[in-house]
Amino acid sequence: MMQREIVIWSPVAELTYYEILEYLDENWTVKEVIAFVKRTNEVIGHISNTPLLYPYSKQSDTHKCVVVKQVSLFYRVKANNIIELLMFWDNRLDPDKLKF
Repeated sequence: MMQREIVIWSPVAELTYYEILEYLDENWTVKEVIAFVKRTNEVIGHISNTPLLYPYSKQSDTHKCVVVKQVSLFYRVKANNIIELLMFWDNRLDPDKLKF
C-alpha cells in the first residue's frame, strides 16, 4: 500500500485559492467553479500520492503543477511526509512577480 503524504495549506495558498474561486464565481458560471474545485482536489490527490510527480525548481525549492491552463499550484515537499501547498498562481500574470 502506498503511503500518502500529509498536505498542509499555507495561508497564502488558502488566500490565492479563494481569490481564484471568487473570480470564477463573479465572471463565469457555477459549472466552471465546480470544475476547478474538482480538478484542484484531483491534483492535490496526485501530489499526496506522488509528491515528486511535478516539475521541480532547485532555485526556489518548489514543485509546480498546472491545475488548469490559467492556474498553477506551487508546493514544497518537506521532511516527515509533509507537503506544503504554497500558492495558486494565475499563469497570465508576470512570472517575475512570483515570490515565495
